[in-house]
Amino acid sequence: MAFTDASTARRVIEGVLDAEITLAGDVSEGDPLMYNSGWKLSTNVSGKEAILIAGNTGVSGDVITAYGAAKIELTHTNALKPTMGQLIAVADTGLYDDAGSELQDIGHIVEIDDDGLHSRAIVYPAQVAIDTAGA
Repeated sequence: MAFTDASTARRVIEGVLDAEITLAGDVSEGDPLMYNSGWKLSTNVSGKEAILIAGNTGVSGDVITAYGAAKIELTHTNALKPTMGQLIAVADTGLYDDAGSELQDIGHIVEIDDDGLHSRAIVYPAQVAIDTAGA
């Protein structure tokens, strides 16, 4: 089934490998972050892969906690809910989406609520660098 993150109520349930970072753009909790002249929303830019997950919502200049890996809750419509174990990626918009060609695969769906409107994913941005190593 096609999956698209609605990004209306994303939250970090648990994060590991934390770091304090200064933002260079506005981000929401659970967003994938890249370093591109500062820490900002990852938008699937070639050579600027997602590295961290935002632990807090913030604006440019804020210092927030970010994680090297996290379990996050995603929102979606029932028609666009993922399947269990599905590989997800960072889309050009910075939202989580179906894995696909030319996208940064970043995690897997590990839980889906009975209401079909929420799911949880384990996201690990470092796998993007592993996937592209030597490419």
